Amino acid sequence: MTGGSSPIGYLKAWHTNLYLSADAEKVREALSEGIAAATMFMSEKQIEVSETQLRVAFDGDAVLFSDESERIFKAHGLDKFFEHERENENRLLDHGPLKGFLEVLGKLQKKFYAKGHRLDCPIRTYLVTARSAASSGIRALKTLRAWGLEMDEALFLAGAPKGPMLEKIRPHIYFDDQMFHVEGAAEMGAIAAHVPYGIAQKFPHIKSVNAGK
Repeated sequence: MTGGSSPIGYLKAWHTNLYLSADAEKVREALSEGIAAATMFMSEKQIEVSETQLRVAFDGDAVLFSDESERIFKAHGLDKFFEHERENENRLLDHGPLKGFLEVLGKLQKKFYAKGHRLDCPIRTYLVTARSAASSGIRALKTLRAWGLEMDEALFLAGAPKGPMLEKIRPHIYFDDQMFHVEGAAEMGAIAAHVPYGIAQKFPHIKSVNAGK
């Protein structure tokens, strides 16, 4: 309890790995302090989710990764974005605000793996991005591998809408930096969380790379 004052100052002392709130201002404050954070959105419609496995889905750019590639797209368009990704395929992306949370999930998974629960691990992670597996997705995968992080499933949608895939995955929570993806996920009944980070916050109504990273 913080007596009504903002809890943000205590989060580092509490070694907080993820801060979720309906208060967007507090979420932005937490992110500015280097704490993984997101604004929660829920709808009246709720999809049925697994009771035996926690499923967490992440967007890539400006969530797990920095918004470097997103900035290229906003400034120069899609062709320059693809050119930039080809030229920098072997250069790692910088980390984004939720990389640390994925690391924590990975450590928990490895504890279950050590007990022989790799196939039936109660935690499952997903990368859901509109990057293309054949081109811009390669850099994302190389970055995750270099970080020593694994995704149970990496889904490269090549610009297709994310909603149908999220409906199939049925995640307990989905993180994205763009509100139109968050709203779309909430509309189909998923608990969605907005990560207010990166260049997309300056262009909230303009679709992103490949119609949304």
